[in-house]
Amino acid sequence: MPWFDIYRAYDDDTLTALANAGLLRRAAKDVDAGKVGWIEQEEAHGVVDADGQRVQLDTRGPQQARCDCPAPGLCKHILAAVLWLRASPAATVGPANDTARPESAMPAADSPAPTPEPSRPQVVTNDPLNEVLTLPVPALFRAAGAAAVRRAAATPAGRLEWRQQGGVLIMELPDLGQSCRWIAGAGFSGMVSDVPAAERKAVHLMALVALREVHGLAPEWPADAQPPAAEDTAALTAREQTFLTQVESTLAELLTGGLSHVSELTAARLLALNMSARGEGLPRLAALLRNLGGTVDLLVRRDHRADERDALAAMARIHALCNALRTADGALAGALRGRLRRQFAPSQTLELLPLGAHWWQTRGGARGLTLAFWDPQETRLLQATLARPDGSDQSFTRQGAWTSQAVWPGAGAAQRICEAAWRIEQPRLADDGRLALGGATRAQSEPLWHLDDPRLQDVGFYDWAELGERLRAAVGLAGEPLDTVLLRPVDTRPPRLDEVRQQVEWTVEDTSGRWLTLVVPISPEYQRRADNLDRLCARRAGVLGVLVRVERGAAETAFIPLAILSRDAKNRLQVISLDFAEESERPTSLANRILRMLESRREQAPPAAAPTLAARLLAPVYELLETQAATGRLATTASQIERAERACESIDSVGLSTVAAALLSHLRNPDAHGMLRLYRLCELLTELDGLPGIGR
Repeated sequence: MPWFDIYRAYDDDTLTALANAGLLRRAAKDVDAGKVGWIEQEEAHGVVDADGQRVQLDTRGPQQARCDCPAPGLCKHILAAVLWLRASPAATVGPANDTARPESAMPAADSPAPTPEPSRPQVVTNDPLNEVLTLPVPALFRAAGAAAVRRAAATPAGRLEWRQQGGVLIMELPDLGQSCRWIAGAGFSGMVSDVPAAERKAVHLMALVALREVHGLAPEWPADAQPPAAEDTAALTAREQTFLTQVESTLAELLTGGLSHVSELTAARLLALNMSARGEGLPRLAALLRNLGGTVDLLVRRDHRADERDALAAMARIHALCNALRTADGALAGALRGRLRRQFAPSQTLELLPLGAHWWQTRGGARGLTLAFWDPQETRLLQATLARPDGSDQSFTRQGAWTSQAVWPGAGAAQRICEAAWRIEQPRLADDGRLALGGATRAQSEPLWHLDDPRLQDVGFYDWAELGERLRAAVGLAGEPLDTVLLRPVDTRPPRLDEVRQQVEWTVEDTSGRWLTLVVPISPEYQRRADNLDRLCARRAGVLGVLVRVERGAAETAFIPLAILSRDAKNRLQVISLDFAEESERPTSLANRILRMLESRREQAPPAAAPTLAARLLAPVYELLETQAATGRLATTASQIERAERACESIDSVGLSTVAAALLSHLRNPDAHGMLRLYRLCELLTELDGLPGIGR
């Protein structure tokens, strides 16, 4: 294979990860204009003329290419050379040992350049997955280096999601918030990612080892890099105590520097702390650090979706967890640590009942489809997620994920999964309790349960008061997150439109006669869900269960329906996913009103929920803390002190003496640790006050 053939594997997504989309577009225009061609070509390297600049390339890929222009890093000339090599047919690449740019590479005066569309590379015959699975392990460790090997061996990679895209193997590590790409023919040094340089080799190695492990190739770490044995204790060791101090020190530096002034070095430090937390057996702390790192990364890039308040809230939770870990013992200490991924026994199987699927998209651009299942053996709800970060992989669409994207071998896509019960062989759970995808896991379909199946009696919540207790227990650091639940109502009322709050409200009744209101916001992304709910109720479909997402906001906790369990003609369960169902259109008055509201609010912002008492009392405190965190100026002005003291009197007057005392302490002696404690207290109070009421 000629040395330049490896460039055919570099697709647009990979080149964008190496540079940026704007630079790639400029490079593609140069290629289209015929400004790129050979200067000289040797057996193992070559020189390309790109818009008058000399670009030297070899088998090491674009990261190691050199251009004589003054721009640092990967310039548009290197990108143009890669696009040209990628798109040029092998027969016209050019003769070897040319000392000048051949006329065949120059555009004719009366004809366009014979270069194919640069965004459509030639088909690559290399198999990147086979390359990774057949890598000699000693050579891989040598390429990574001893330090990266020790780091990777000490850090559990967590969940792995992978896919092949032409000549590129994409490996996602959601627990680290990182994505790595193996390019066919480019080797370990040619891997591409946004991982900070200090941790890049270790993370790349972790991704490769995790992928090999999924395919049955156990890691073979060197003797001096063997992962430490897990200690049979929940209490913190001296080393872990030191690590927590390091985390708290990093948070304090972030605040005193100001969240509006964070740098790329901060994001790199947070990734290093995340990896260290996983290595220390603190996965709950690692997950919080990962979330903070993602928010800080948006702030560094000045992304319009970035918000200093989100970063401050994440820092307050991390600080509170560090303090709680220092003093906890026994079961509480274990709960605060969290749980690392656990593997089921190879012979173990899971019997799963599908509860529905829903589509989601985050403010950061990530999007995905999540499936919910009921595990009758453990009487619990499990989830599995197909996702893509930051708009990558444009072929991953809402409809494609539902109808085409396989979840497990033997199961097919989500649409087919929701039509049968399943027996899962060799299942794997990720750190967050989600079912891992792919790997050695296999699925076998079984008939959906009949309505008289006794296992149905244990599925979901029948009593909304019990649900409320579980939600209150989930508040705080040690509580198990409760973001999706299955409700088993005995009766429902027709959905109605709340035009003031611009949402569809649907009330459901429990076995004790209590009513709970579920809501679907009126917005384009929820339109299909609202339409399907209206049509299902209009045809009086039997409602045996409702899959609901619990969304906690600053003002309230909302229950948003995702799917409905009904019955089919054979008296078996029928799973109806509201985001994907195709219910027949029914011209109901509610549907017409929803349509009119969507049309009228295209230029309007949705109304905010009425603030709770806690939100109103704490608004001046939030304003003070968020201003201090954004600017890094912890010293308070006279006007800030005056407003805060008035707020303190109001807070104390309703019996919230703990919050009032923490606010006074912060005003007298403002520091980073006191600020984070106060912010976390305010968050807990707001969250508890926002829990919904359940009435008769």
